[in-house]
Amino acid sequence: MGKQVIFITGGNDGIGLATAIKFADEGCDVAIMGRRAEQNEVARKKVEASGAKCLTITGDVTVEADVKAAIEQTVDIFGRLDFAFNNAGVEEVPTSATEQNDAEYQKIMDVNVKGVWLCMKYQIPKMLESGGGAIVNTSSVAGLIGMAQVPVYVAAKHAVMGLTKSVALEYARQGIRVNAVCPAAVHTDLYERFTGGNKEMEDMLENMHPMGRSGRPEEVASGVYYLCKEATWTTGQGLAMDGGFTVP
Repeated sequence: MGKQVIFITGGNDGIGLATAIKFADEGCDVAIMGRRAEQNEVARKKVEASGAKCLTITGDVTVEADVKAAIEQTVDIFGRLDFAFNNAGVEEVPTSATEQNDAEYQKIMDVNVKGVWLCMKYQIPKMLESGGGAIVNTSSVAGLIGMAQVPVYVAAKHAVMGLTKSVALEYARQGIRVNAVCPAAVHTDLYERFTGGNKEMEDMLENMHPMGRSGRPEEVASGVYYLCKEATWTTGQGLAMDGGFTVP
């Protein structure tokens, strides 16, 4: 049996890249799909430093042909697909529900929801061919609770949880587990874009977590690894990784 293989969207930075490196360190080969070819190449070198093979594919998760081709290429190159981390996503600039525009709504829903759906649509048949697998989708604490000023993002991340639960039940007896990670603020490029270098906003984000800090990409990567490799009796769940943020 060859090495196990993971397919990751949004895998060229942040949580996705940390997850790619984690799985490479644990002996898996990795396929990364991202929109930026140059950043994909930087990520490939970092992953291959762990001794794994890394395939990078430039594509857009909102384009069905791109997703289909990326997953087919992964299986053509590596011969199998064991795990998937559907992680590509976009944030929402804080906006009132009555002021958000249609174009922004559509972008957020397309990337965060349609992208996850399209990936699972083409990942699952490939996993079934080799007897099963595990999928982890990136939701958010915003997929578990409500938040003001980011209504479309909250709706999208709740939708990811709905997809996760529904598909988990559909394939529970066919050897495929489907779960989600639900991070609070994690210090990534997206975090930097959101705060814009504003120290007051950064301090606010850090202190809203009971543990007094934001998360690190490597911490979420460990959760993805756990759900894929170790949580063999767990499906349809959202793993809150949030420094206590959602504790009632």
